[in-house]
Amino acid sequence: MKVFLLAGEVSGDVAAAYLARALRFLEPGVEVVGGGGERMRREGVRLVLDTSDWGVIGYLESYLRVPIFAGRLPRVLQLIRRERPDVLVLVDFPGFNLAVARRLSSLFPTVYYFPPMVYGRRPNRARKLARLPVRVLAPFPFEAELYRAAGADVVFTGHPALDWVRPERSREELCTLLGLDPAHPLVALLPGSRAQEIHALLPAMVGAVRIARERVPGLQAVIARASDSLKRLIARHAADIPVIAHGTHDLLAAADAALVASGTATLEALILGTPMAVAYRISKPTAWIARRVATTPWISLPNILAGTEVVREMLQERASPQALAEELLRLLDPEHAGWMRRTLGALRERLGPPGALERSAREVLARARGMG
Repeated sequence: MKVFLLAGEVSGDVAAAYLARALRFLEPGVEVVGGGGERMRREGVRLVLDTSDWGVIGYLESYLRVPIFAGRLPRVLQLIRRERPDVLVLVDFPGFNLAVARRLSSLFPTVYYFPPMVYGRRPNRARKLARLPVRVLAPFPFEAELYRAAGADVVFTGHPALDWVRPERSREELCTLLGLDPAHPLVALLPGSRAQEIHALLPAMVGAVRIARERVPGLQAVIARASDSLKRLIARHAADIPVIAHGTHDLLAAADAALVASGTATLEALILGTPMAVAYRISKPTAWIARRVATTPWISLPNILAGTEVVREMLQERASPQALAEELLRLLDPEHAGWMRRTLGALRERLGPPGALERSAREVLARARGMG
């Protein structure tokens, strides 16, 4: 049996890597091939395409890169046809993967893992996917409902982050590793997985820590590096702050508070109950478009799950060092931190029961066998 996984950026690479592990656990002889990055490669996926630098943020930015992705599409289609997989699994990366689905879902059994998010956005993508012979694996119940209403072949699997968010080190072990003092407050900085995000957010996050230290002597910070390709860029913006790679969950579990770029990391912080503030900056044209496309006032997954603002969202000009520092100090207040930990714990229950990775892998294998 052969499974082709196609992911287009770091978050998809991570999700696909964990899925590959689950597939091999259930079907030890399965061959997993695909397009992705370093996490998939470390998990033993035979990469025929490196997509680790394909991520892009923003409507305008994506539009400007349409010719690049249009040029890549024929090669990707050719690679998939050459491999002739028993099932094609598309992971996130909706702009490109929807184009792949339109052209290949009639040729190969196709599953969309982490499908385009439609809650809080216009429902066009759900309708487009519903017209194709694609099994959609929805990580959130409200996403499953919207896809079902659009007529899609959808299954609510729950969110697999519940299975993969597993800290391995204690706070004391992590601090020893990084040369920090476990008795002093610790802040996690998660500036994102794309170079654009690092440029836009990391200087403000670092500035916020420096300002907050004036009020909290001994305050410590650690940066989580999403991929090795970001090593030099992060060092350029924050040479004096420790960096951890491949240990994000350890850091979030140990941290007293976190400044997090909007995305999957906010969900990981939610699962671990880490008090957090969400920061994000995009170009002005993209922000203008986003305000007209969005149908919800929130962008972070914890607030979308809650239906109200649990986590402070510091967007655009609000993501300044001073504003982030003030919010960081609020997060370090024991009373507010306790309230947020309890609230995040309640939200965790809305992600479904553990076992989403296995449920998703079983759906993929069933599709490969012609049973789904």
